[in-house]
Amino acid sequence: KIESFRKAKRTEPSLLGLEVLLVIMMVAMMAVVFLATVGRYSQLYTIAWSEEFARYCMVGIVYLGLMLASRTDSHFVVEIIPLIFAKKPKIVKIFGLINAIIVDAFAIFLGSQGWKVCTKMLVQGKQSPMMRIPLGAVYMIIPVGIILMAVFYTISAVSKFRDNTEEKEEHKKEMK
Repeated sequence: KIESFRKAKRTEPSLLGLEVLLVIMMVAMMAVVFLATVGRYSQLYTIAWSEEFARYCMVGIVYLGLMLASRTDSHFVVEIIPLIFAKKPKIVKIFGLINAIIVDAFAIFLGSQGWKVCTKMLVQGKQSPMMRIPLGAVYMIIPVGIILMAVFYTISAVSKFRDNTEEKEEHKKEMK
């Protein structure tokens, strides 16, 4: 277990701020929910906005985390194609590109539809019941996170494609 911890991927320095933000959001969410639970159980105080705050933090953590996972290539994947076609890297590469195109198309669709819903909420002036903040601004993290996930996923797919191509060229040079 210690060995796997040492081999864990290190976050790029440019993404460290995002990781710190995610940790702060998680700690804040846990603290508010804990304090609200203690207050309700003891009947000493209530934090009326705790559930709303926890929900918004969770939405932010999920979509910012999705973006981070796609950038660091640490998201959940089922690697059945590389297992089946282990001796045919061209097929694996083609399926990887098809997968990236499908993920990007879905992300663009979801991002554009989410953007429409959020802008409509902002125009209508909808606010959260307890915290009184604009719902469109809160939920804007969903389309933004999805679109940035697609951008980072594309960058990752292209870099994998280039790495495989460069490895082949180096292998050909070594064979000569």
